[in-house]
Amino acid sequence: MKNHSAQKAGNALFWQSIQMVGVKVIYLVRIFVLARLLLPDDFGLVAIATTATGFLFSITNFGMIPALVQGNNMNDANYDAAWTLDLFRSFFLSLVTIATAPFIAALFAEPRAVPIIMAIAIQPFIESTTSIKVVTLNRNLTFRPLAVLRITEAIVNTTLSISLAGSLGFWALVVGAIGGTISIVIVSYLLAPYQPRLLFDREAIKPLINFGKWIFATNLIALTGSYILRIMITRQFGPAGLGIYFLATQLAFLPSDVASEAVGAVAFPLFARLQNDVQQATRVFRALFNGLAAVLYPVCALIIVFAPSLTREVLGPNWAGTEQLIRILALVVMIGIFGEAAVSLFKGFGQPYRITLLEVVQTSVTIVLAWILTKRFGLAGAALAWLPSVSMSQILSAFFLQSILYQPFRELQKPLTAVLVAMGSCTVMATAFRNLVPGVSGLIMATALGMASAITLLWLADRRYKLGFADNFVLAFPQFASFLRLIQSEPE
Repeated sequence: MKNHSAQKAGNALFWQSIQMVGVKVIYLVRIFVLARLLLPDDFGLVAIATTATGFLFSITNFGMIPALVQGNNMNDANYDAAWTLDLFRSFFLSLVTIATAPFIAALFAEPRAVPIIMAIAIQPFIESTTSIKVVTLNRNLTFRPLAVLRITEAIVNTTLSISLAGSLGFWALVVGAIGGTISIVIVSYLLAPYQPRLLFDREAIKPLINFGKWIFATNLIALTGSYILRIMITRQFGPAGLGIYFLATQLAFLPSDVASEAVGAVAFPLFARLQNDVQQATRVFRALFNGLAAVLYPVCALIIVFAPSLTREVLGPNWAGTEQLIRILALVVMIGIFGEAAVSLFKGFGQPYRITLLEVVQTSVTIVLAWILTKRFGLAGAALAWLPSVSMSQILSAFFLQSILYQPFRELQKPLTAVLVAMGSCTVMATAFRNLVPGVSGLIMATALGMASAITLLWLADRRYKLGFADNFVLAFPQFASFLRLIQSEPE
C-alpha cells in the first residue's frame, strides 16, 4: 500500500506542476516579447517601483498565510482576523508608500520612478482583499483551483502588458501587474467562496503571530538585502543596469521558482502532516530532492550553455551583456536546489527560525561581496556575490537536516552521479545540434533534444542500476506516472 499522504502530495504536485508550466511559459513569452518592445531602462524603472513597494509590504508581513496552513484547529475567527489585519495593514502601507514615493525614488537617484511607485503601491492593497479561504486549498493540497487562479493572473497580466506596450511604454508593465492582481481577487471568490467579516480579535491572531514572527523576520532580512542590492546597482549602473540585472534574474531563476513554488508549496503542508513520522518525512525529502535534481540540473546547464544565443537572438541587441549574468545566476540556482526542499521541511516541522538563520547568512554575505565585487567586475559582480553566499547556506541547511531526519543523505550519491552524467550528456548533444541548426528554431529544438537525452539516460540508468528514480517519480507524481504506464492503476 502506498502512503496516502505521499499519494495526495503527488496529486497536488501534478496540478502544481500544471500551474507552474502554464504560468512560467506565459511569463516567459511575456518577457521575450516585452524585451523586444521595451528598453532595459524601462524595466529598470518598473523594477525600482516593485522593489520599493515590495520591501515595505514584505517587511510588515507577519506570516499569517503560512501560519494558517501550518496550524491545527483553525476556525473562521482565525481566518477573519487574519484577513482583517492584512487588509488594514495593506491600506495603511499603500498610503505611506504613495506619500514617501519622492524619498524612495531619491534613494535610487531616479526621480522618474515617483509616479510609478505611487501606481504600484495600490497593488498589494488590492491583493489583500483576496478570499482568505484560498488558504484551505493550500492546506488540503487541493491545487487544481489554485492552478486556475495563477494561470488566469498570468494570462491577464501578459495580455495587458503586451497589448499596451506600444502605446504606453513602461506603463504597460504597471497596468498588466495591477490587472493581473484584480483578476486574482475576482477568481478567488469563485473558487473559494467566503464572506469575510471585519474582526479585531487578539486571541484569534495570537497563535498565528507566534508562528508568523519567524516568517516576518525572514522576509525582513531577505527584502532588506534585495533592496540594498538593487539600490547599489541603480546608483552605480543606472536604471538600465538594474533592468539588465532584473531580466537576468527573471530568466536564470525560473528553475528556482519552479522548485520553491511547485514543490515547496506542496512539500510545506505535507511535511506539516509528517512531523511525527520521521522515516516517512525522510523518504519524501529524498524523493523530492532527487526529482528536482533530475529535472532542474539539466535545465540550468542548458541555460548556461545557450545564454549567449538567448540574449543575441531572442532578447535582441539592447540586452547585450545579459548572458554573463544569466550564466552566473543559473549556476547559483544549481547550487541552491538542495535548500529548496530543506526550507519546506523546516517550515513544515514548525522550525522557521532555522530559515531565518539561513537568510541572515545568505543575505549578509551577498551584500558584503556585492559591494566589493561590483567595483572590480562591474554588474557581473552582483551576480558573482551569490555564489559563495548560497553555498554557505546549503552547507548550513545540510547540518540542520542531520539533526531532524534519519540519515537524510543516504542513497543520494548514486542518483546524483547519474544526474550529473545525464546533465553533461544533454549539454554536449544540445550544443552539437545547435551548431548544425542556427536561429531561434534551432535553439528550441536543441533544448528539447538535450532534455530528451537527459531523461532517456536517467531512465536507462534507473533500469540498470536500480537508482530509484521511477519509485521516486511514482511517489511524487502518481498521475504522471500512471499516464506513462509506470504504474498500472490509479492511486487509491
